[in-house]
Amino acid sequence: MKTNEEWLRALRADGIEQEDALKDLRDRLLHGMRAYIAQDHGYRSVLAAKEATQIVEDCAQEALLIIRDKIDTFRGESRFTTWATTVTIRLLLAELRRRRWKTVSVESASVGHDLGPAEALQAGNPEMAVQQTEVWRMLEKIIENDLTPRQRFVLIASAFQGMPLDLIAERLGTNRDNVYKNLHDARKKLKGCLNERGLTQEEILRIFEVTK
Repeated sequence: MKTNEEWLRALRADGIEQEDALKDLRDRLLHGMRAYIAQDHGYRSVLAAKEATQIVEDCAQEALLIIRDKIDTFRGESRFTTWATTVTIRLLLAELRRRRWKTVSVESASVGHDLGPAEALQAGNPEMAVQQTEVWRMLEKIIENDLTPRQRFVLIASAFQGMPLDLIAERLGTNRDNVYKNLHDARKKLKGCLNERGLTQEEILRIFEVTK
């Protein structure tokens, strides 16, 4: 079993030593991803075996490129293989979320536009149902009138429809950082508008809390 120093030296080397280290690391990354999918975090039901194999192969290849590019950022606070596996699982999760989102029944035309119906979560509590409906309508009004078109699209697609930021960026023809900034600004604006109307985040959570 290689130490951290041995991994770093081998991956920075030339020729056969580096090739052997990359092959060894790739095998470890593949094993880690397969084990993650096997645990079934809600992804096996949307992945065929052949598709899952292709995804882990692609993620392993991309992860090796990222790891080699960012190897100097490894600070040795954990085992090198743990750090490398973490990088890989993040890539895998992003791709799995993208695939799973595509299976949900959100019509293409409604992406980024439809908040969905104002269904009361407290169906057995008429007073709470009224409060929920009023707050929902307030949210709809703020989102429609106080946010920019880009902020509105990003907030609805992410917060209300569960669309991954990478997929939103792809849909808008921009990058993840731009999408994240729009989402941050939209949330900040929404929070300010709600505060102006006398509602805090804690109050909204209380109103929409589901009673078990």
